[in-house]
Amino acid sequence: MADSVVSRLVAWRARTEQPVALTALTAFDWDSFSVVRPPAGLALANCNREGFLPCDKDLQPPPDALIQVLRFDRAGQAVYQERIMVASGNFADPLPAAVPRTQATLVTCHDGQGQQLWCLQSQRRWQPAPAALRSLDGG
Repeated sequence: MADSVVSRLVAWRARTEQPVALTALTAFDWDSFSVVRPPAGLALANCNREGFLPCDKDLQPPPDALIQVLRFDRAGQAVYQERIMVASGNFADPLPAAVPRTQATLVTCHDGQGQQLWCLQSQRRWQPAPAALRSLDGG
């Protein structure tokens, strides 16, 4: 998990509430980042190895459950993507889409239930998603 951007985000929040530039947490070249919400699909292939998530079925989302995926692009092509499998790594709605590297600074924001989420620093005020949408993401 040492190369996991999501684990670095979670660790950052555990240390401080200061904003974080995604460039400080990535070791690869990218132009923009997005967070998308696809179905979970099949269970993780790398569980139970080198500190990855356990394989227990109770810990895996159902294949049709919507999850968040952090994606980094360079020249319009994906260079890195990672499933966000922990609530403390989730992003607030509206999910970031094609955010340029120069604007990729994140801050902690809170949903209507006190859960900590990630928001873009440039967002003025985050509004919680309607309950129907939160339930799609397991919230």
